[in-house]
Amino acid sequence: APPQTAQLDWKEPYPSTNPALVFGVSQFTVTRDGWNADISVENTSKIGWVVGDPRFPSYREFGVLLFPNDDLKELERRSRDGEVPGLRAATSTTPALPETIGPGEIWRGTIAAPGALAGGLWVRIAFGPFSADGKPPEGVQTPVVWYTDHAHQLVQVEEDPA
Repeated sequence: APPQTAQLDWKEPYPSTNPALVFGVSQFTVTRDGWNADISVENTSKIGWVVGDPRFPSYREFGVLLFPNDDLKELERRSRDGEVPGLRAATSTTPALPETIGPGEIWRGTIAAPGALAGGLWVRIAFGPFSADGKPPEGVQTPVVWYTDHAHQLVQVEEDPA
């Protein structure tokens, strides 16, 4: 995909009623060398959330997933069946992710990675995992790995008619 920037302003609560976490994506950019996304995670619960898996300090699933369409039902089916496309993991996070996001706290930052993304495909942002630091709120499964419900279609390079 050619360089491009999309203002997205997505806010996605989990769960949808009485959310414990709210995932945000404000902007997604494709650069000459890779991609970056301005994201946020808000803890609206009464417990803290540990970012990543404490057994594996380097374990993170922040990044992008590429899909042939924006069909949410297909995402849900693929997630259930273990057929989610490979994660294009973020290689940098600015500022660094905290170890824990406390009750009422919001973390905002930019995730980024090198590498080309194919134009015409649909991008979803991956967040997580988040493990409950205490008893998770009712209706919340822990750990939480979130793939955005929203998807953004990457612009393709225009073919030169000559």
